[in-house]
Amino acid sequence: MIRHIFIGTFKDDVDDATKNTVLADLRAMREKIPGIVDLHANFATGWVGSENSVVMTVDFAAKADFDVYMTHPYHTEHVAKQGEAFVSSYVAAQFEL
Repeated sequence: MIRHIFIGTFKDDVDDATKNTVLADLRAMREKIPGIVDLHANFATGWVGSENSVVMTVDFAAKADFDVYMTHPYHTEHVAKQGEAFVSSYVAAQFEL
């Protein structure tokens, strides 16, 4: 099992409606991209660490499924472009469970 973690910090001028659209589109990847076993996304609580951020974990059965995710048009042509427009910085990492 592979877990992908993404934390994206929104640009200061991004409004709440746009943030909610980004969150909904992240969550929609579960239905739109094959090979995703589980996906959780929400706004960071800000209790410790990142504030004004969206956090996501995505689980895959195998590396090949992760590779499909990374090259899928919904990810590359929609979600990633939202990131370019609305996210000032991000951290992404993967590990095996």
